[in-house]
Amino acid sequence: MLYASTRSGGTASPHSGDRRPARARRLLRASLATLLTTGLLGLAAQASGAAPRSDAAAAGHDPVIMIPGMTGSPATMNAMKSDLQTNGWPADRLFTWTDSSSMTQDLAKAARELSAKVDQVRDRTGADKVVLATWSASTLAARYYIKNLDGADKVSQYIGIAGPQHGTANNGCQWYVSCQQFASPTTPFLRALNSPSEVPSNDRVDYLTIRSTADRNATPTDTAALAGADENYLMSGAAAPNHLMIVSNAAALAKMRSFITAHEND
Repeated sequence: MLYASTRSGGTASPHSGDRRPARARRLLRASLATLLTTGLLGLAAQASGAAPRSDAAAAGHDPVIMIPGMTGSPATMNAMKSDLQTNGWPADRLFTWTDSSSMTQDLAKAARELSAKVDQVRDRTGADKVVLATWSASTLAARYYIKNLDGADKVSQYIGIAGPQHGTANNGCQWYVSCQQFASPTTPFLRALNSPSEVPSNDRVDYLTIRSTADRNATPTDTAALAGADENYLMSGAAAPNHLMIVSNAAALAKMRSFITAHEND
């Protein structure tokens, strides 16, 4: 018998006496409801494969550093930045940048400046690694950074768009040191960069190149491909973009986005 009170005649009164039994029952029912709700939520999470997200997981994509080519300004990459943000990349993980010479001087020096930028972005975002989205001459500075400096441990993905990876026949710009460095496939800079592998540390870094048959700056077309890359994407046909338009071309940007998301857990 739980806290039942009795009348003088000895029979229990349903309305009088200590109110604690009713309160205890209410507390018990509330506890059971809480346990049931918690259990159901746990089962739902198991069924959906959901798991508590860490701070790192909640942060989402690796930060992306977008780098223009020779004489380009960071604003040149604004279309790419806007496209990524429109498609779910947080604004605070998107960065446009170029070196102090706008990729016109020694690309090894540009790579050293890139190293400092990568460290700055990692410190600012708390990310372990970054994605390098490069165009034209900056494709070479980024590869130099990965191969010869500390980039292999700090870069998750390399995107090389319309890069003179093996020199270019359109090399009438040799008043710039960088242009001298990629004036042909046999320059000392490119021979060293492309040997023994064109995709250094590819066990840690995923590589995508994007090239176009309409490109008249990085020629011939296949100069922009890298042997051993995870994917060398060729754009051809009437809609293929030229060298200037490729970094804002919808199809090229869609390919870049799909590659990044497909390889984020590599």
